[in-house]
Amino acid sequence: MTLRAHQHATGLAWRHLCYHKTRSTIIVLALAVSIALPLVMQSLITRGEEATLARSTETPWLLGAPGGGVDLVLGALWFLPEQLASIPMGEVEAIHETGLATAIPLSLTATASRYPVVGTDIEYFRFRGLKTTTGRTFVMPGECVLGHQVAESTGLSSGDTILTDPKGLFDIGGGYPLRLRITGVFGPNESPDDSAVFCDLRTSWIIAGHGHAHKAVSTSTDPNAVMGIQDGRSIASSAVTPYTELTPERLDSVHFHGALESLPLEAIILLPQSDKSGTILAGKIDRNDDLKLVSPTRMIREVLDRVFRIGSLLAGVLTATGIATLSVVALVLVLSIRLRRDELETLRRIGASRSATATLLLSEVCFLAIFAVALALLAVWASTALPPDLVLRLAGS
Repeated sequence: MTLRAHQHATGLAWRHLCYHKTRSTIIVLALAVSIALPLVMQSLITRGEEATLARSTETPWLLGAPGGGVDLVLGALWFLPEQLASIPMGEVEAIHETGLATAIPLSLTATASRYPVVGTDIEYFRFRGLKTTTGRTFVMPGECVLGHQVAESTGLSSGDTILTDPKGLFDIGGGYPLRLRITGVFGPNESPDDSAVFCDLRTSWIIAGHGHAHKAVSTSTDPNAVMGIQDGRSIASSAVTPYTELTPERLDSVHFHGALESLPLEAIILLPQSDKSGTILAGKIDRNDDLKLVSPTRMIREVLDRVFRIGSLLAGVLTATGIATLSVVALVLVLSIRLRRDELETLRRIGASRSATATLLLSEVCFLAIFAVALALLAVWASTALPPDLVLRLAGS
């Protein structure tokens, strides 16, 4: 059989596929899905594991109250709505006094427009490499900075305000929703920090109801608003509601329910000065039954070993499903050839050789396979191009 005959057979195969567009498209999509699914799943599992470990590896130690270490890690690193027990703010100063590590406090009890509100200090921004693209960071209570994703989804920017979410209709012990002034927006960080609202610790304590800024009252202005007199000062009754926005002129009226060192924190990030300092500090903390020290990397590896083992099992199931799909497609092609007996017999009678007929059928299969593999590789490439934060959201992390 000449080369020209092969070319004619290949051209005829292409025309046949183009004529039966619907059937060809269905076969290509079925093949592409069966090839791409296990590959994409494995790609997402691998990238999700890498992104998760990268976030945890950046954080040497987490300090919190005794309880679930996994909840502490997920709450402090990914700001998931975990119910975390609290430890007093005084632990931060106690750690600083040892000179063994830098302590970064985290208050994680509030949300605003359903995004987590993270109470912390400026050291956190240095640690995570967060920089504002517009405006500045907060300097006083009532101010906040938005993560990149929060600003994009809400359309808010510097100079706007954002209202915190109420805890619940019957939460009479909680704080009133607070209107926060946005002073800046962080640039994209491809991390959970993009989907958070940051404020100082005093603001987060006020949101949680541990502090208020009340109107000044006296018996002369409103007798019903005064509960009593103590040391010559009027004591406001419950009829006086706190301000829902902290302006600079109202800051003098801010007061907290207890000493600052006794106010709660949900987590503390510890940055040891050296490996030796970290070992010494871990030994000191382990002797305190009221504290729990967690290594995020070790904790996340344990979780990933279980979670991604299930993912690998799912990838195996998808592979088996893909093989079954390929078998079905092969069966469809075989049946298609049997249904084309008259067509193939006509080709034989007009002089087509057996090798020409084989080239025709093989070319059709090759064309279908090439397009299917191309689509599958495109899907795999698209999965590798996803931002790490989106991969984590797809994985439900």
